[in-house]
Amino acid sequence: MLYKWGVIGHDKQLEKLEKELSEGNVSHAYLFSGPADLGKFHIAQVLSNILQCTHHFCHICEDCRRVMKGIHPDVIEIRDNGDSLKIDEVRALIQKTNLTSTGDRRVVLIENIERMPVEAQNSFLKTLEEPAGNTVFLLTTSQINQVLPTIRSRTRQFSFACLSDAYMRKALEAQFGPSSDLDEILQIAQGRPAVAVRLLKNPKELMDNRNMYNQIEFFLKRNDLASKFTFVEGLDKADDQLALFFDVFSRYLRSLVYGYLNNVETPLKHRFNLQEVVELFEKLSKTRYLIDKNTNKKLALENFFLTTEK
Repeated sequence: MLYKWGVIGHDKQLEKLEKELSEGNVSHAYLFSGPADLGKFHIAQVLSNILQCTHHFCHICEDCRRVMKGIHPDVIEIRDNGDSLKIDEVRALIQKTNLTSTGDRRVVLIENIERMPVEAQNSFLKTLEEPAGNTVFLLTTSQINQVLPTIRSRTRQFSFACLSDAYMRKALEAQFGPSSDLDEILQIAQGRPAVAVRLLKNPKELMDNRNMYNQIEFFLKRNDLASKFTFVEGLDKADDQLALFFDVFSRYLRSLVYGYLNNVETPLKHRFNLQEVVELFEKLSKTRYLIDKNTNKKLALENFFLTTEK
């Protein structure tokens, strides 16, 4: 490829982007969709640099240096900080896009646009339909079903998928060398390269995953409601652990489903049949959705753990 994108995989999508760039066929709006931790926003960041650099992403010109430092006056970057994007924030963004750019093009990056409530998305729609000046919007989403069809239809869409373990193994070994933890890391990553890279670089994060997995198995085996509610108290006070909990619990349930489908013995076969495991998965997903929609976190988690009692 012509450019160094700095991500693992997604060659077809990147080749298509490069073809559009070489032909001057740049859309006013892109929507990169797919599961979290695939590198979608990183690709959007590199694309914004390419669009601002007049020397083929040279890394050394003033525009490149400013983009990489996050101080380019014509690049507006809105990262996902865990909060929803309020309509007032969207209106402020719209005002910024109406200002005259200092160069030939303004680029707006928005990570996880589904964080915009419907009202905010509708407010953003007119700007997306008729952008001021030469503005390019680079949008990402991990939940495309929560993005209004009217917004989707006004963007050029690129879909990203999880990678195979074989592809990931080869790429990670080439980049980091062999690792005795690689099998476990691939199991945790579930085809998400950003997760695998973080775990290889940060042994503590790998240990946190192991500890969470063991805690979940302990609670389900022991079936002690008081212990589960004590655990919920800890999750309620530690926001950084909540995403890990949902991720690891989902992985644990997938391992149980795999055990049933492949006739592999699992520690909880005597307590949950296959249908009950599938129902637990659905309840876990619903709990995560409710918390994302600002339902009382502690109450939602306690209600979920009540469903694990038998």
